[in-house]
Amino acid sequence: MTTPDALITTYERWQKAGRPTQIPSPWKLKSWTNQLGHYKEFFNRLNGDPIDRKQAVQLSPIVTNEEEAVQVFLLAMLWGHGLVGYGPFRTSRILDRPEAAAELLEVAQVAQRDGGLAAFKLVVDRRNGESRSFLKWLGPAFGTKYIYFLTAKNNPQEPAPVMDAVVYRWFRKHAPDRKLRVDFWHTPSYEQFLNSLEEWASDIAQRFGQEIRIDDVEYLIFAEGSRFEGNDWSESWEAEQRAASPSLLFDQLRALASSSHSERQAFDLITDLEGLLLPRDEQSEMA
Repeated sequence: MTTPDALITTYERWQKAGRPTQIPSPWKLKSWTNQLGHYKEFFNRLNGDPIDRKQAVQLSPIVTNEEEAVQVFLLAMLWGHGLVGYGPFRTSRILDRPEAAAELLEVAQVAQRDGGLAAFKLVVDRRNGESRSFLKWLGPAFGTKYIYFLTAKNNPQEPAPVMDAVVYRWFRKHAPDRKLRVDFWHTPSYEQFLNSLEEWASDIAQRFGQEIRIDDVEYLIFAEGSRFEGNDWSESWEAEQRAASPSLLFDQLRALASSSHSERQAFDLITDLEGLLLPRDEQSEMA
């Protein structure tokens, strides 16, 4: 299959604009320290400054221990969630599990040694084996953000980019023969996604005589329709995400429930309601 015309058009606009980087994601220091007080010192070091993907890669350490794995994960969550109000809650829910730091370290070690696809497959294998709760509450949309920063830092020439709902919609529209699943950890989908990016990056490089990385291609998918002037596309995308899913309401209810004397019962009830009312791809695995 040839490179989709939509990708070529976006590349040409991006190239003409001087290949601008993605607009940084703003975030609220107080919101994150309130929910994740244990990591307050780490957040304070970031000064509440907006974070773009290149800065997040620069700030990410090469992971050698659990603390460093959590730091990369927090950077991925900050960048991915930005100002969206449920971001700190969902991040806290993942990290509150006693096993979370060790599981993040395991993913990091595989990603740094064997690459992003191997790290993705590790999560699938663990969840299909005895560790069915491996990295519970973390879905592939934000899981691949974590994998991306790990691989982009460790091996900049072979990063494993983000596969999320934006990518899913783009593929469905412009590459419908390459079907992806992003509602759960599905190794064939991530492999096809990575192979597609590599194929299209190679084709664009040959056509235009300019080097382009596969994470540049993923960024161009994300930025479809952008004139690459100011924040013309990012604001509309953020507004779409805020209004896109009823699952956001459940997260807001959980945040309110945290102040209740019957917190556990309230959380259990909301989780039951999710299972009854929401389609599978909008339940908590989308985190």
